Amino acid sequence: MAHDDPATATANFVSMMIGWNTPFYPAYVIVFAGWGAMPTALLTALAAPLFLAIPAIGRTCPSAGRFALPLIGTANTLWCTKVLGPSCGLELFLLPCVLLAALLYRRTEKPWLIVAASFPFAANFVPASMFGAPIVALPAEAAHRLAALNEASALTLVLVIAWQIAILLRTRE
Repeated sequence: MAHDDPATATANFVSMMIGWNTPFYPAYVIVFAGWGAMPTALLTALAAPLFLAIPAIGRTCPSAGRFALPLIGTANTLWCTKVLGPSCGLELFLLPCVLLAALLYRRTEKPWLIVAASFPFAANFVPASMFGAPIVALPAEAAHRLAALNEASALTLVLVIAWQIAILLRTRE
């Protein structure tokens, strides 16, 4: 996770935290939806290796590693929304994606920022009907409980990102 560039080190930390936690998400789905959802719920963990690869990308090209984080996060959010359905509140994870895109770039990297932020921003406007039927059809009560969990998780991720950016800013002082 370590990197000479503090912004890349921050992206590495966040990507590793997400990558380490992603494989546990299917367990939450099973708790809320039952064992019948298990095989399909595992589909929500497919992005874990992508998040875990971000530090390696950042070692080769720091700006590409920082660019990959909000893009993989956006793709994962859209994929998981397709798997579980829009009623699970997964679109809230687009907020940390936009936040990462906005905070991890320098003024000289403005084109990277614009592109990285445009994907989660545009994804926010994808109508729920575009996702079609979810791969895992959850009962309304299970979807509601999962939405509450996703809300808390997205807010926690925003808090971790803000904390890491605050550390980054303090090291610049």
